[in-house]
Amino acid sequence: MPRSSAISKLAPKQKLAIASRLYATARMVKLAGLRRQHQDWTEERLRRELNLRFFLLHD
Repeated sequence: MPRSSAISKLAPKQKLAIASRLYATARMVKLAGLRRQHQDWTEERLRRELNLRFFLLHD
């Protein structure tokens, strides 16, 4: 018998809001890691690299 999850009971709008928050959190965590690894990079360079990694699916 399949178990139902709390997420499956949510409305699509609620699921989208959760996914959006998860994505924003993932970007914040990655940006913090880039800052720690590349302390000499400018904010512009950090943001550009963040976007490349997310849109081009780099690690």
